[in-house]
Amino acid sequence: MKKRLITLTLAAALLLTSGCNGEAGTPSTTTNGSGSDTVTTSGSDAANTDSAENNGDSTEAGSGDVTEANNGGDSQDLPSKDLTEEQQREYMIEHSFMTEGDTSRMARVLKKAQAGEEITVGFIGGSITEGLTAGADACWAKLTYDALCKMFPDTKINYVNAGLSGTPSILGVVRAERDLFGEYTPDIVFIEFAVNDGNDQMYKDCYESLVKKCLEKENSPAVALLFTVLENRYSCQEHMSAIGEHYNLPMMSVGNAINPMFDAGLMEWTKYSDDQSHPNIWGHELVKDFVMNYINKVNEKAQAEEMPEPSAIPDTPLNTTEYSEMKLLERDQMNITNVEGFAETDNVIATFKNGWQYRAKTGASLTFTADFKTLFLVFRCNNSESFADAEVYVDGELVKTLPSNKPGGWGNPEADLAWNGEGGEHTVEIKIAPSEKNLSYGLCGIGIQ
Repeated sequence: MKKRLITLTLAAALLLTSGCNGEAGTPSTTTNGSGSDTVTTSGSDAANTDSAENNGDSTEAGSGDVTEANNGGDSQDLPSKDLTEEQQREYMIEHSFMTEGDTSRMARVLKKAQAGEEITVGFIGGSITEGLTAGADACWAKLTYDALCKMFPDTKINYVNAGLSGTPSILGVVRAERDLFGEYTPDIVFIEFAVNDGNDQMYKDCYESLVKKCLEKENSPAVALLFTVLENRYSCQEHMSAIGEHYNLPMMSVGNAINPMFDAGLMEWTKYSDDQSHPNIWGHELVKDFVMNYINKVNEKAQAEEMPEPSAIPDTPLNTTEYSEMKLLERDQMNITNVEGFAETDNVIATFKNGWQYRAKTGASLTFTADFKTLFLVFRCNNSESFADAEVYVDGELVKTLPSNKPGGWGNPEADLAWNGEGGEHTVEIKIAPSEKNLSYGLCGIGIQ
């Protein structure tokens, strides 16, 4: 698996929920335009980082319906050097739009909002969605939410930001039930993992599984895909947009919008970002404009037409959706039968506050039972020889050894597939081998289905 050019310092996730008049990041109770109360809750503030969470160099081409794109959005349709700043922005907004896909789900949500019915908008992704460097109130997700509140001032709109720094869709599909669908069930879901994922098959499988998980929710949410890009033009836009096309989803590309501006000499990367990956305040505002351009297009049609029925989900996947029913179990949700050498901890890393920590020379063992056919371990990862390997035994058989010492690690939460087999109740033992030096291991929980 290709490793990340990862952010260098740990950032806590933002899991924000609020009503229209709530201020993200500060717990409060507010009253929205419809007169009802809503409670705002927030996660901890994020730390600054220096570089992108990129899982590998890529030479694969991006894709889009508006521009011919390669490497995350190189364009053959270059803008004129005579464009004014306003025209340049219009060009970028136009070229960010790849396809509106099937509009039935989004149209239904926007008609609900227009009628004053409560809706929830949710976002899941990496640090760009979390709002690293720009902050919780200036990130594209919060700005999009603010714009929706302005569009529908008399409607209660809840906000869920499940962005988590340095994490790909592999962890995203494991934690989605907790972080994205925990307190609310969003009516609109934006997915952003294009610079966090790699090109290995597991990333494609988990990304598609996450898409399917969202689409299959009982309230039939509108799902939209946003593809971000790094300074070196790395992006997983190509394989992600193929998944988007398979499910006929709306898609927006940052690379399709900004790379032609660089190629034409009209803009430098530093206008968009202060590092290699994260948009600055101006960049987040621009990304919000990309998203609202799509929403405005659908809204014009939605208010003029009858509310359509949600379109059917394809019967067959493009890759696989075998992880779409994944859920995260933390310490107090697991049936633990034996613990030796592990200490309970309320602060493993980031939003994982309910796990175990090991640091010793003597080894450790943790045994639990669960009903599953697929098992992921979620653990703290670092590029350090002091971080231990975990031996995973299922029903007494060693099935996988998962290292928490990885070249791309920086103290981030990681999810790795430990076992996939016949469904039913299984006994799992996680063992840390004895060592002559102190080793550390942080277990955040497990993903099962």
